[in-house]
Amino acid sequence: MRHRTIPALLLTLLAVSSAAGADVARVQLTQKPQRLVHDDLMVPVSASSDIVKIALYVNDVKNDEKPGQSATFKIAVGKYLRRLRVRADGIDASGNVVAFDEMVVNDPQPPFRLKLQAPREKVTTGPVVLRGVVTHPTNLVLDSVEFFVGETSIGRDAAAPWEVTYDAAAIPGAQYVRAVARTRGGLETHDLYFWGDGAQMKLDVNLHQLPISIPGSGRGPLRKEEVILIDEGKQRTLESVIPATDQPLNVVLLLDSSQSMLEELPLVKEAAKEFVKRAIRPGDRAAIVGFHNRTFWLTPFTSDQGMLTSAVDRLVPRGETHLYDATIEMIYELQKMPGRRALIVLTDGANQGGDFQLDHLIHYARYSGVPVYPVVKNTILSRMMKFGIGHLQARRFADVAKDTGATFFIVENSKQLPNVYRKIGDELQSQWLLTFYTDPGSADRWHPVRVEIAGQKSEVRHPRGYFP
Repeated sequence: MRHRTIPALLLTLLAVSSAAGADVARVQLTQKPQRLVHDDLMVPVSASSDIVKIALYVNDVKNDEKPGQSATFKIAVGKYLRRLRVRADGIDASGNVVAFDEMVVNDPQPPFRLKLQAPREKVTTGPVVLRGVVTHPTNLVLDSVEFFVGETSIGRDAAAPWEVTYDAAAIPGAQYVRAVARTRGGLETHDLYFWGDGAQMKLDVNLHQLPISIPGSGRGPLRKEEVILIDEGKQRTLESVIPATDQPLNVVLLLDSSQSMLEELPLVKEAAKEFVKRAIRPGDRAAIVGFHNRTFWLTPFTSDQGMLTSAVDRLVPRGETHLYDATIEMIYELQKMPGRRALIVLTDGANQGGDFQLDHLIHYARYSGVPVYPVVKNTILSRMMKFGIGHLQARRFADVAKDTGATFFIVENSKQLPNVYRKIGDELQSQWLLTFYTDPGSADRWHPVRVEIAGQKSEVRHPRGYFP
């Protein structure tokens, strides 16, 4: 049996029991960051008195273990950012894991996942407490968590702390427990645990979306049977191929307003306005974000073209250019949005300080799957490239676009801008989303992919791979 999962913050379900009605074992990650984290992350954990030591795991690899009911762990995140699944296990005096808590770091939309931790042995008498611990983003509202012993529903809780108690003696013949978490939008996720030596069934799978575009093809509908997705050298089954017309587009226009843009900013403003007029359809949404040594939102995501174009005029050049920091931050923000996504970066291409370097940006852009379109308005760089100077810098920045299935542009004068608008707009409106499932237990490593259209030689732009 397989169920669908969606992007959402992690749902962790803890089911623990007490034959005598005593306090249930607890472990809690007391600080769960909601923003990007780099360098070192300190992780404080607390536990109930029946736990003698706490073990911390990162992506299912043991990080450290400490005695007692309170401990702080250090995770070396570094600057090459990616999703980290962090789990704290509470271990009792017999060496058994009796409680746990989880969180996901540096991924605002990890899979909607449910885990059921059942008693190691079947409880036959006395009260049994089942508890759910739920975290979720604001765009995903939990309706309830329902618990079953066998196929008998023993309770549904519609509010935190998501728990029920049942009498074990009332359901003597059950060999397994399961749970279902549901959202108000009708989405759900399951988990199942057998007591004894029975085979354990894993019900959750991760749903991935891979954006592709076929620019200039002028083709009609794209059928699932025509698309060939090669994942690590093997063809992967697709669930669906969703055309651009069926999915709204969410775009961030990230505008460089640093002091180095003093001469270029007027043209960048005009570029942003023209893009809004040409590429944002009814139902699509864009946000205007400026940056120098920090980012600042000039608008929220909106379809109001008047609001978007007037916001651009408020940009004033000042400060240093933290280009790589700002781009990484916006990639993170766009991952929170449903449907199709794109990041348009209008800049002079000069980075002046900040926490991250170009290698870090290329890594995170590749990881995210968000198409990134750098539009570099730099007259000096364009002229230097005619004499063979600056090609290395340009190629490295172009890798950000190539790895995410987008296009890189260097613009010398305003006459080139209309063609840039047209190309980006055509690509965004000739997009499809490929959806496919992966096993959430698979290794958290880079999967290179290739996309082909059967019987055609059309250019297909797509991210070069993904992390499961």
